[in-house]
Amino acid sequence: MREPKRDSAWSWLVLFCVLCCQIVLGGVCLSGGLFYVLFTNVFSADPVETSWLCSLPITMWFISTPVGSILTNRHGYRVCSFVGGILSACGLSLSFLATSSTFLFLTYGFLTGLGLGINYTGCMSALNVYFDKYKTVATGIASVGNNIGLIIFAYFIVALEESFGWRGMLLIIGGITFNLCACAVVMFPIEVRFDTYSKHDLNEKTTRSLRRKYINCSVFRKMSFVGFCASNVFFNFSHGIYILHLPSYSKDVGFNRNNFGTVLMAYGICNIVGKVFYSCLGHHPQVNVTFVYTISLTATGICMGLTPVLLTRTGMLVLAGLVGFFSCVTGALINAVIHKIVGFSRFTDGVGMSLPFKATGNLIGGPMAGFLLTATGNYAISFYLAGVSMILASCLLVHPIVHVWQREKDHRTRNINIVSEMDVVNSNKESIHGPEHSIADLDNETMLNSESKFIDLDNYDRN
Repeated sequence: MREPKRDSAWSWLVLFCVLCCQIVLGGVCLSGGLFYVLFTNVFSADPVETSWLCSLPITMWFISTPVGSILTNRHGYRVCSFVGGILSACGLSLSFLATSSTFLFLTYGFLTGLGLGINYTGCMSALNVYFDKYKTVATGIASVGNNIGLIIFAYFIVALEESFGWRGMLLIIGGITFNLCACAVVMFPIEVRFDTYSKHDLNEKTTRSLRRKYINCSVFRKMSFVGFCASNVFFNFSHGIYILHLPSYSKDVGFNRNNFGTVLMAYGICNIVGKVFYSCLGHHPQVNVTFVYTISLTATGICMGLTPVLLTRTGMLVLAGLVGFFSCVTGALINAVIHKIVGFSRFTDGVGMSLPFKATGNLIGGPMAGFLLTATGNYAISFYLAGVSMILASCLLVHPIVHVWQREKDHRTRNINIVSEMDVVNSNKESIHGPEHSIADLDNETMLNSESKFIDLDNYDRN
């Protein structure tokens, strides 16, 4: 078989397979609220314990991405995706044998989340290799898979549980998850030829290769990045409360076990619309993505906090849609925000170092809501707490906003000064040598000084 090429027809087939993987990932991890209701009824377990259980898959998704990176670096994205599919499918299938919630912690929680996180890393690596010109488009399409999965599984899980019971439901979903292995088989390793690439691309490749050997923690020297990581903790703490307990709370306004997944469907649909909107907005050159990101988190917190106030079927559906729309800013613009805060050269480190903070917030949020439910007997306090936490997450981004604005202002000032200086030097050269001499005739020392100043702009505020 002839080796596939980048941006070829086979690349789009790989994208379709990655999209299918993301649908399963989103369907299993983001439907924790539905599993929470089902497992609570089956085991009559403490709400805190069940919350821990249902928070574990998405937490392991965040935590296991470094494991996926190691597998990808050593064995390739195809093997990584295949192994992740095997682990997640076995975790869900073995849950069929569970006789207690403790057994589900190992299978549904740990093993399934670990496998899905590893598969996710392999899939994203495959997209990075298979696409060049259309990489942004491919990544955007793949990211929508999580929301499509949430919409599909919100109905699918309830329907399967009614027909086959919770054990049969997990076994069937486990069988579906085995298709991740089939999707991984399509991701043939291909050789990326760098002979046609620019010097910048080669330098980037070399830098990434070197960074595989160690973890660069220098990003934590920047207070703006520390504030961003703290914001991630509170965002996922808040989101963990909301997404995990929204289906249960919806029963207070008349939704039953046949349609309580409707609120998650409203959330998922608006999340897709929001991703398209914010992706287009973020590409506009005049838009401050860090400011948009912060305002959107504030709006998300307000909508979460209003949920106990507008406690009707219509109110809950509308607010769930608004939360889905505004909160998707993290999926659409988070990479752009990290790039603004840490710069191009440390972007990979910034992304990797921020994930554990997201996992921490998610792992704490759901159980905290379970504890408050046990203490108060209702979810009102939990959703108020979710709203306050989300607003606090936006407040922690004030320093990054000021930092980014000040840095860009300094960059513009330096650029103006450099251009002015070069104009003066060029004018002096023309007065000495005549107008026939262009800027290309500047002596080496002048050019070296100018070039070094541009390099300083690129490395500005590295510490």
